[in-house]
Amino acid sequence: MLLVSYREGREARLGAVSGEVVVDLARANEVFEPTAVRPEFSSMVPFFESGPRGLEAGQRLVESALAEGAETTTRQRQPVTRTLADVQLVSPVPRPRRVRDYLTHIAHYTGSFGREAPPPLLQFPLSYNCNHEAIYGPEDTIPWPAYSDQLDFELELGFFVSRGGRNISSKNAASHIAGISIFNDVSARDIQVFEMGAQIGPAKGKNFANVIGPAVLTYDEVNVDELDVTARVNGEVWATGVAGAASYSFEEVLAWSSYCEDVVPGEFIATGTVGGGCGLELGRWINQGDTVELEAQGIGVLRNRIGEREIVPADAGLPTYELYPPRFGSA
Repeated sequence: MLLVSYREGREARLGAVSGEVVVDLARANEVFEPTAVRPEFSSMVPFFESGPRGLEAGQRLVESALAEGAETTTRQRQPVTRTLADVQLVSPVPRPRRVRDYLTHIAHYTGSFGREAPPPLLQFPLSYNCNHEAIYGPEDTIPWPAYSDQLDFELELGFFVSRGGRNISSKNAASHIAGISIFNDVSARDIQVFEMGAQIGPAKGKNFANVIGPAVLTYDEVNVDELDVTARVNGEVWATGVAGAASYSFEEVLAWSSYCEDVVPGEFIATGTVGGGCGLELGRWINQGDTVELEAQGIGVLRNRIGEREIVPADAGLPTYELYPPRFGSA
């Protein structure tokens, strides 16, 4: 099942996509199974937590809604189905409780830095904690922070946790994965490389924008080995890859994530940039006003425009940006 969150007024509603039709699962429940009201259809995370039971009920409601057609409404005359073109999609989970990004494609490391992967990366996937308060969705404008001259996209996938847990084995991890989505780990490369010279994790270089969407493909329909991904800038293909080329599977990443620490429902765990999947590796750089499209087979296209550089008033009392480094890598 392909799931989306879409905005209606101030709330984000849960929809299931079939072709160009979006079925509002809560309203379909109200119309077709009114004696079995399911709170899990209220939003994405409760649906994740409901597991196979919710998925089975959701599929049944989608079939009923499609059979009845576009004229079906609730008692309050609210539509059960909409077209994709008529809804404003948002990030599947607008504010995840936690977001982590792992490096699972070794080729991304070697292609970025021109050296062999260090021993820790060959032994387990490494990650950093993302800013879960800086989440953007499809069609949102990506901010360009004032402290950077060099912005970059990253072509990634990630998965949402369905059931929480601790010390989850890779053998049992699939039952804790709700589904996968596209992730753009937007990076300010110049300040990222400069600050990481202090041997600490990325901070300002990553904290300003993390983009997730446009949909979630439930894990029962995912074939990772055949999942192709593509990055385009202003319509031109810049990068392609295959999710299955990673050195660590989704299940192995979740097992390591939960090793002696809790994972929680609705948490998003990214699995890292595919080899050749960013401007740093390609020696090409995006500019203000560019449109970046990340596409994954079966999930759709995560499209965003790069915004204008933020202007901070000179009297704001912030550091002088001349202290920061020149552009990193090939210009």
